[in-house]
Amino acid sequence: MTAILLAVALLWTPAAGSDLHADYDALLSTYVKDGLVDYDGWYAHKKSRRQLMDYVARLESTDPGALSRDEALAFWINLYNATTLRLILDNYPVESIKDLGGFLSSPWKKELVTVDGEELTLNEIENDIIRPRFQDPRIHFALNCAAVSCPPLAPFAFTGAEISEQLDQVSQQALQDERFVRIERDGDEVRIHLTRLFDWYEDDWENVREFLATYRPADRAVLLDEDAELKYNDYSWKLNALHARNP
Repeated sequence: MTAILLAVALLWTPAAGSDLHADYDALLSTYVKDGLVDYDGWYAHKKSRRQLMDYVARLESTDPGALSRDEALAFWINLYNATTLRLILDNYPVESIKDLGGFLSSPWKKELVTVDGEELTLNEIENDIIRPRFQDPRIHFALNCAAVSCPPLAPFAFTGAEISEQLDQVSQQALQDERFVRIERDGDEVRIHLTRLFDWYEDDWENVREFLATYRPADRAVLLDEDAELKYNDYSWKLNALHARNP
C-alpha cells in the first residue's frame, strides 16, 4: 500500500516529469507566429482560453521550492508570460497592456497570481524573484510584456531540461533583429541603436558590448568598439497582436 501511495504522490510532484508545461507549449505553438500573438483566434476559442487559465492555476498549485534551479527558472518565466497572456485575454479586445492599469496604478503592480500562499504581481515575479535569484540577463529576451517593442514571444514553453539553450535561442533571435539592435554608419561615426531594455536594466549586464557581440558575431568588431555610440530606441506599448484591429 505504501508503494502505491508513493507512486500516486509522484504523479502530482511537479518535478517528476516534463508534462507541467506541455499544454501551454501546445497553446503557444498554435497562437504565436513570428513573436506575435493571434489574440483574435485565441479569444474566439473558449477551450483554448480555459486551457490557459487551467495552466496558470496548475502553476499556482506547484511548489517552486521543490524544483531544480533550471526548472524553477523555466517555471517563473512561463508563469510571467502565461499570466500576461491571461490578463490580455481576460480584457480583450485591448489596444495596449497599459490600458489595463488604473489612473494611478500599473498592470504590473496588480496581484494576479498566488504561489506558495503569496499573492504576486508581474513586477514582483520579474524584479523580486527572477532577476535577483537567477542573475541571468538573457531572461530579458524571454519575458514578454505583450507590447510590440518587447522581444518576440517564444512559440514554446521554457523547460528545465532546455532552459539554457532556449535562452540562447531567444537572445540571438532578438539581437539579430534590427528592431532591437541596429548599426548606423555615418561617415566615420558609428551609432548602435538598442532596445531600451539595455537602458532600463543596465545593471543586469556585466558588459553590454560583449553580450551583444556574443549573439551577433558577424558584427563583433563594431559592437566592441568603445567609440561606437550606444543609443536607445523609443518603446512602443502597442499590443503585440498578430492581426491589427480596425480602429
